[in-house]
Amino acid sequence: MKKYFTIMTACLWAVLLSSCLDANLEDLEEYSGCDITNGDVYWRYYGTDKNPGSGETEVKQVRLAAARTQDTENCVYTIRYVTDNIPEAERPNFTESKAMVVVTISTASTIKPIGDAPKLGVPGDWSKDHQYEVTAADGTKKMWTIVVEPYE
Repeated sequence: MKKYFTIMTACLWAVLLSSCLDANLEDLEEYSGCDITNGDVYWRYYGTDKNPGSGETEVKQVRLAAARTQDTENCVYTIRYVTDNIPEAERPNFTESKAMVVVTISTASTIKPIGDAPKLGVPGDWSKDHQYEVTAADGTKKMWTIVVEPYE
């Protein structure tokens, strides 16, 4: 029985460790895009309901309605928001210094904050413009400025 188990294990490892790829495959072109293509502003706040599992107050999140402009020549991405979809009781608490910004970037690129820029996807201070470095898969880099401001 041990003999059959050993043979089956060896066959399984041979299949798992083999590859279907052939040698000398052509190299594919790397993406050169390093742009910010979309962005949103979110507001998180404590609701009035309790989580039934933990008993803690639930955290609510609202995506703000916004107009977006992308200036690829000057590398400036602007998000102009309105607070109309935040519940009326919560609107006075909204502040850009605790807003959350999420952006979409070009395929296969990375983004990192420069200087005191807040991390994307977590609440941070958006009361001023911030710079981010977007790096394409081929190594091309662009310094983008993200501007978050109320729509007037």
